[in-house]
Amino acid sequence: MRLALHASLALALLASSRAVAQPRQRGVALGLFSEDAGWSYAPLLDEIAALGATEVELVVPLYQEDVAAVAVGYHPRFSPPLETVRRTIREAHARRLSVLVFPIVRLARTEGANEWRGTLRPSERSRWFASYGARLLELASLAEREHVRALSIGSELSTLDTDVAPWAPLVAQVRARYRGRLLYSGNWDHFEAVALYSLVDELGVCAYFPLSDHPGAPLPSVASLVAAWQGPALRLALLGARLARPVVLTELGYRSQPNALSSPWDESAAAHVDPVAAEAQRLGFRAFRAAFGKGAEWLSGFYVWNWYGWGGPGSRAYTPKDKPAILEVRRLLQAD
Repeated sequence: MRLALHASLALALLASSRAVAQPRQRGVALGLFSEDAGWSYAPLLDEIAALGATEVELVVPLYQEDVAAVAVGYHPRFSPPLETVRRTIREAHARRLSVLVFPIVRLARTEGANEWRGTLRPSERSRWFASYGARLLELASLAEREHVRALSIGSELSTLDTDVAPWAPLVAQVRARYRGRLLYSGNWDHFEAVALYSLVDELGVCAYFPLSDHPGAPLPSVASLVAAWQGPALRLALLGARLARPVVLTELGYRSQPNALSSPWDESAAAHVDPVAAEAQRLGFRAFRAAFGKGAEWLSGFYVWNWYGWGGPGSRAYTPKDKPAILEVRRLLQAD
């Protein structure tokens, strides 16, 4: 099964994508989420390399108190020390994994499920950018010293990524410290409004597109899920063609939940893990592999979200580890 685009549009997109074509990034995201500051991610990197991945996305959580806060920093319990980030980069390189350093902002306190990094409203934007920028520059210096392939300057900051003005001087400072490729990752329901893309080299998108309007059993067919990808694929291809930059899906994930295909972004679900939940996760990756495993010239790369966690049949989390979905993930990563 393949996505079918209108012939003339497909040719235009193909011509544009060839101008920016690079080897496809076949990656897995690894959250540096351990509460043990000295914890080693080496065994997880071994597993990622064994899957056939060529890349690893090291997710560095930064924290601010709430949506209005202006200070962004390292949580003493939930953020990795820079030395841990450095060590993990080196361990990834030792396993021949190319590295994308991927900072995300988390909130220490929320007033409802609708508050997250996509709804930040800092009381003083200039102070927020100064604080966030200081953290980003620290990571940029580290990424340069460790010869990291790419650095994300942010992810899903939907209330802050439509105005280039405060970002331009910060990105210039980042480029003065770091000579690798820069990426920004827009949210699936907002990426077409991201003005910040004009400042970076790769167009990241967190790809939690809904593929079904019905959670739970009966689960949709693979054919219907592939068809549901046609609209998002066209929009993503047009974005890449318009900006003449490669498109990378920085978060491609499905939880082991019955609503995994209708609400892939939903982390609040707490339903019991059952065969339907496990199959929903597997079908999500199966459909993506059917649609994009080979071909799709506009797609420069993807990262399976997220390898961190114990996995197994009792896990409701995104990790496909030791679940039926792992077979699809392995085939996806090993596609020629």
